[in-house]
Amino acid sequence: MRVAVLSLCRDRLWATQHCFGLLQALAGTPFDHFVLDQGSEDGSEEWLREDYQPMLLVEMKGNVGISRGINILLDGIHVDDYDLIVKFDNDCELTQPDTLKVAAELVAAHPEWIVSPHILGLNDPVQISHEETIDGVRVGVIGRIGGVFMAAPASLYQTYRHDINNPIWGMDDVHLGAYWQQQGGRLGYLLDYPASHNTQWQRTQDPVYFERKMAEFNA
Repeated sequence: MRVAVLSLCRDRLWATQHCFGLLQALAGTPFDHFVLDQGSEDGSEEWLREDYQPMLLVEMKGNVGISRGINILLDGIHVDDYDLIVKFDNDCELTQPDTLKVAAELVAAHPEWIVSPHILGLNDPVQISHEETIDGVRVGVIGRIGGVFMAAPASLYQTYRHDINNPIWGMDDVHLGAYWQQQGGRLGYLLDYPASHNTQWQRTQDPVYFERKMAEFNA
């Protein structure tokens, strides 16, 4: 099985190094990593280029937004070469071994699913409607899925691209999840594979980043 992981970065080198390190350590399966940097000014581009060396590094001069950024990466890879495509945020903190492997195997066997680790620490937590067990994996069925970690069949992206009119900081995951469900697809959390996205803690670590984010969000 071939897995492509797509990530966007913008400053916060401390988070990128930590979370990419955990991804490498806990994935449990090989993957190709494709990264787009949105004009970082804290050494992120240099670290990505010289030390991390992803399969593809796209360096932008500024923030093009989530939807445009992911589209650029999708257009830069051969989607047909992959079985699974994962959007992975550079502040997604995995906690359990084999997280990517379990997601990949579940989606490969049941391609109607898009899955994510159980994301903890969100300001607006996703509500789980009920639990199902699929091939021995506990899955919490959800009505929407965030973009922190989103593992989808690569076939989705043979035709689907994000709306470039989406806000810079969102709606990509909302639209994709709604589209998937309209096609009869399902969304779920891997309940035994939690991951952290502690927004409040991140704000204390880098308040300037979040002040800039909110200014752009409200522009």
